[in-house]
Amino acid sequence: MKDISISIIVPCFNESNNIKNFYDTMIGYGGGQLENISQNSIKNFDYEIIFVDDGSTDSSIEEIKKIKALDKNIRLIKLSRNFGKEAAMLAGLKNSNKELITIMDCDLQDPPSLLYEMIDIYVKNDGKLKMIIAKRKNRIGESKFRVYFSELFYKINNLISNVKLISGVRDFRLMDREVLESIMQVNEYHRFSKGIFEFIGYEKKYLEYEYIDRNEGESKWSFLKLLSYGIGGIISFSITPLRIITFIGILIFLFASIYGSYMLISTLMFGNPVKGYTSLIVLISFFGGLQIIMIGIIGEYIGKIYEQSKNRPHYFIEYQD
Repeated sequence: MKDISISIIVPCFNESNNIKNFYDTMIGYGGGQLENISQNSIKNFDYEIIFVDDGSTDSSIEEIKKIKALDKNIRLIKLSRNFGKEAAMLAGLKNSNKELITIMDCDLQDPPSLLYEMIDIYVKNDGKLKMIIAKRKNRIGESKFRVYFSELFYKINNLISNVKLISGVRDFRLMDREVLESIMQVNEYHRFSKGIFEFIGYEKKYLEYEYIDRNEGESKWSFLKLLSYGIGGIISFSITPLRIITFIGILIFLFASIYGSYMLISTLMFGNPVKGYTSLIVLISFFGGLQIIMIGIIGEYIGKIYEQSKNRPHYFIEYQD
């Protein structure tokens, strides 16, 4: 017989309409399915649900406190302002106390029933699987525009980075404390958890499930936020863009040298007139724009270095309850 304890980390930002539904669904599934999870292997099952409020401006805190008054296993971490989901997840991970850890969204897009399936697999494999990960079978329910750019991100990342990402994989996963300790050693200021989870390695298994729409409200991830997050992820785990800049620079130098030599020979030996200003203006505009893009890419890396060098905390906790 085996004792199982788990920390369920739930980042929240303006999720007042989802918090109670999440809790009711989670506990409902636990009471209904726990008896079916490796009955001969689990002796005691202990849990804590850590709600990390990421500077919500609605009544999320009040909703969490109502649940906490009824369940001693509920914990609340209130951040001093909105630091973003990555910071909220990190706060939850650092303050978790149990043997197993999972991260779940409050909107029920991460089905609680899948968590208990993960626990069952973990127990049956005697803890040899260090991570059991939720993966969407498809992106039905998302706009074609968003699907296209999401898939494009994965293709670009996997082309230029050694840390390969799988489309449809969620932050929702079950991991043991050994994995958590490895994650905590990655102390980057700009965190990209999808990349970090893959970077640390360990034996893992993927559980596929059908897309589930949000229970209430709208996603906080706009296209621009996702774009910024994706660019940050690529920069965090690849220096290939810098190498591409070097390669383009070499090509431009060779092109300019060859074209300049051609024009010089054509003018001096054959008396051909120098081409007009139109081609010159086009070339200057093209290469000027290209240089600005290259400087922007280099600036992204320098900016990350600058912010990392300041060594600022990822978040501030206003209080814990």
